[in-house]
Parts: sequence; structure tokens; C-alpha cells
Amino acid sequence: MSFTFQLVREDDDSPRAIVFEDSSTPGLVPVWEAAGVYDALYNSDGQVARDVSRRLAYGVDRLNDDPGLANLLPPGLSMEVAIRFLDNVTRACITHGAAHIQTR
Repeated sequence: MSFTFQLVREDDDSPRAIVFEDSSTPGLVPVWEAAGVYDALYNSDGQVARDVSRRLAYGVDRLNDDPGLANLLPPGLSMEVAIRFLDNVTRACITHGAAHIQTR
């Protein structure tokens, strides 16, 4: 079962809209924990995107700076996949800072 991270815009003048969505495999959980972003990803449901964007950006830096984190990946997954997912989520949180996070 995959993990899905969404950003939802809920303006007074516009209907509710998902402005970002991406998913990842649960096999990345050990990497998220080691990079310090587990809570920002999995326990952020309902929070405003700008409130987690700094923690996520720090995690992207950790993934890029610490090649040893690749040892936490299960077979078949690469650090590039982890970095790409986390970088996409981070950029979306910065771009859509007022959106609310929805996870499933």
C-alpha cells in the first residue's frame, strides 16, 4: 500500500481543489525517519503546507548530503526515487504554502 501526500486548497471564493498529489512506497519509511522528515510527512494531516516546508527542505539536504542513508533502502528502490519524491513534496509545499495537507 502506498503513502499519498496531497495539498488541498480551500479558498472562500473557489471550490475545494487538490493542487498537488504524489505517492511513495512504505519501504521509504526508514529513510524518512533517518532524514528527520517522517513526522512532516506522515503526521502532518490538516496542517498548513508552509508549516512543514522547512523540515522537508532539511530532509532533502540530508538525503543529498548523506550517501549512507541509501543503506536503509529496501532492494529495488533507489535514493534518486526518495530524493525526487521528497523534493517534489517540498517544492509543492513552498509553492502552495496556504494549502492544507491531506495524507492517506
